[in-house]
Amino acid sequence: MSTSTKPLHPAPQDETTEPQVAKRKRGRPRKNGPLLDQPKRKRGRPRRAEPDLADLQDIHLDLADRTRASGRRSGHSTRELIVAMANEVINRTGIVDFRIETVARALSLSPGNITYHFPKKEDIIAAIWEQYETTMRATLAEIITPFLDIKQLYLYFRVIASKAIAYVGVTAYYFGDLGVLRREHATFARWMDSTRTWMYACYDRLTENGCLRPIADPRLRDLIFASQITLLRWWINNAFANHGGDRLEEAVNRYVSLSLLQLLPYLTDEGRRQFKNIANQIK
Repeated sequence: MSTSTKPLHPAPQDETTEPQVAKRKRGRPRKNGPLLDQPKRKRGRPRRAEPDLADLQDIHLDLADRTRASGRRSGHSTRELIVAMANEVINRTGIVDFRIETVARALSLSPGNITYHFPKKEDIIAAIWEQYETTMRATLAEIITPFLDIKQLYLYFRVIASKAIAYVGVTAYYFGDLGVLRREHATFARWMDSTRTWMYACYDRLTENGCLRPIADPRLRDLIFASQITLLRWWINNAFANHGGDRLEEAVNRYVSLSLLQLLPYLTDEGRRQFKNIANQIK
């Protein structure tokens, strides 16, 4: 009966055979390997997308630069940069064709960096609308001055119309989309009530300054307000239908004067004189 015995010394390995290397854990960098040469990246921070601005050459941002780093140096946060660029893109493409990827390419950011601040594009649109409302409230607060007259009211209405042009993509969407009007009914109702209060204060100040006769009938006052606010809200849509949006600045004077035309039956002689001078300048 033969028994096998293990050799006391292992046989020498052939020099041509490669030595066995212990398996390393997946994802663990090799010592002195190429993975250690790469710069470390913060955990959870999205990678930047390659900039591709070929399709956005006509878009100009008011900020000094589009990049996040330069935006921070100039005092603007990434969120502010996103809202500003998204407003520029929407003004050009409209809401339907608006894409988060377009904003990301324009700012040299990844889509993940955009969705970190705004999970959906509707959140960006809402942020632009909120910015528009804040701008309009600040503008309206400056209009009612002790010396308000028809000429000043015309100039202030023109400022309001110009600011609407700066947010034309979002304002046309909010004022013209049936779904938005239904979903945001309470918001629009509050906005309409505050605007009505402001406009009535304008009527009273014009009366005090001798430019407008008192409008005693509350139904007539509300009807005049409704006709003026309709023109101030819908003039951009009408201008787009007539001119394709290429001549909005030229159309501002005409539509603003039409909103003042609703006051003509109640204007005093001084108010009519001022309105006549405005109409002559528009011609």
